[in-house]
Amino acid sequence: MIHNLKILPCFFHSVKENGKLFEIRDNSDRNFQKGDTVYLTEWKDCKYTGKMITVLINYVTSFEQKPNFVVFGFSILKASK
Repeated sequence: MIHNLKILPCFFHSVKENGKLFEIRDNSDRNFQKGDTVYLTEWKDCKYTGKMITVLINYVTSFEQKPNFVVFGFSILKASK
């Protein structure tokens, strides 16, 4: 499955620099699974910036999360310049 998600600039840059390889997200209408592709698209001032990172989910857990939330770990497949 493919997911398109908005991501704020501070988190986008952390992902791009490989300092952040996980997301905590509401899973109530997504059903994130290992093997899913996610397009993390930078969102600033209520609009897309055109920057995107493509990631592959390699781990999903709901341990110690709020109801309907999960943490998913990922590896970066492709990042825009």
